[in-house]
Amino acid sequence: MIACVGPDLDSTTAQACLKELKEQCLYLHFDGARYCFKKDPNVTLLVEQEADLVARDADKVDKKIKEILEDRLAGHRNAIVWPTKPADIPDRDTSFLVAYLPFDFGEKSSRQVEAAEYFERAGSKQREFRNGLGLAVPAEDQIEGLRRAVRYLLAIEQVRGKAKQINLTDAQKEQLKERDSTEKAAAESALLRLYAEVWFPHADGGTVGIEKVAVGGRPLQVTLSEKKKAMIHERVMELVTVVQKKVFDRVAPGKLATLFNLGSGDAPKPGIRTADVVSGFFSFLGFPRLANEGVVRGAIQKGIADGHFGYIMGSPQLGPDGRYLADHARVTVGRTVLLDEIDLDSGFLIAPSAFPQKPEVHIGGTTPPPTTDGTAPQPPVTGTGSGGGTPPQPGVTTGTGTGGGPTGGGGATTGVKDLDIEFVADRNALYSAWNAIANLADLAGHVHVTVKVNAPKPMDKGKLENGVLEPLRELGLIEE
Repeated sequence: MIACVGPDLDSTTAQACLKELKEQCLYLHFDGARYCFKKDPNVTLLVEQEADLVARDADKVDKKIKEILEDRLAGHRNAIVWPTKPADIPDRDTSFLVAYLPFDFGEKSSRQVEAAEYFERAGSKQREFRNGLGLAVPAEDQIEGLRRAVRYLLAIEQVRGKAKQINLTDAQKEQLKERDSTEKAAAESALLRLYAEVWFPHADGGTVGIEKVAVGGRPLQVTLSEKKKAMIHERVMELVTVVQKKVFDRVAPGKLATLFNLGSGDAPKPGIRTADVVSGFFSFLGFPRLANEGVVRGAIQKGIADGHFGYIMGSPQLGPDGRYLADHARVTVGRTVLLDEIDLDSGFLIAPSAFPQKPEVHIGGTTPPPTTDGTAPQPPVTGTGSGGGTPPQPGVTTGTGTGGGPTGGGGATTGVKDLDIEFVADRNALYSAWNAIANLADLAGHVHVTVKVNAPKPMDKGKLENGVLEPLRELGLIEE
């Protein structure tokens, strides 16, 4: 009526008022064109009645919220939803874990004490990987708003389930759909801001302190997905990796060497197991927090290429001269290796000062020097190169004979006739050495090849048969 009396009233205001009336007046009906009051309850009242029933079971609402969170975080293995005790959070996981705490944590007055318990304990034992855990704390000002929206979503679902029983009209179904969209938008808005603070452990004297990181006045860039759903974990990771930079996706190899005193520092270490490096980053408070163990693998790859340290499989023994007793050829350094060649369980890093001695090359009857492990030197091996006699030491030994070589003393022509070569190589080194072996075959006419393998762990029989033995049989190099 006012719109008729005062035509200057704009339609937007009128529509907003009508929308508000639909939500407030419990017997005002709308058929798509006209509004009228009836004695039957409208959609608003039906939803309110169901919402009152839902509200009587508070656990039902929280259970639904947990299901929503689990659905949103299902694709993130490093996200733990609503742990109720420290044992619910795994220990010794080589990824940075984020535990999304339940609502009752946000409402407790003793949150600091409980958070410290999560950082210090893992069930009945002490937590080891404390530096690889963060606690996402729910914001108290978003909890009730989220509960209200989810409560109405459950109520709408129950009304929709009774559509035939209460004779919902098509217009009412449309109103119900509109109300459902409104409440979903409210729920997404609350979810978007629910976890805006992350707590980390830090060394505080002899105890574990709490370091709090919050969004504050810096808005996060990650918001809603293409399906208009809040990207909860992505926002938390943006907070700790981009906005506040508390978790890192890379670490410099020099930093790695410094942190673990590899070859330098007050108590320099000549070498360290790669497994201990991974464990150290995820255990020691004060060390950089890493996104996952792949960050360590990347640092080792670059450290090998840049010569910060060498890499070898197994755990070599340290000699009395401070150098490791291993074949120098087994140490990988100064070249780029593939990431999957770096074994973080069985690998070993060696400081340059502790590299094994390089083997010397002895030609003719020269006696080799003593070995680094104190054992007696082996004499050079002469003969056909087929492996008879004493096994050759790493390096080269040769025998002399007549041939087209350079002229020696007394007018006799001398040259190399018998040659034994022994070295240890991985896939890349073997590939690089193949041309040299082919050149040797051209010089000698043919070569006798002996392959010895001492693998650090059992090899797969199927792969050995199909990838090694069968191709050699097809070439006629070995017999059945």
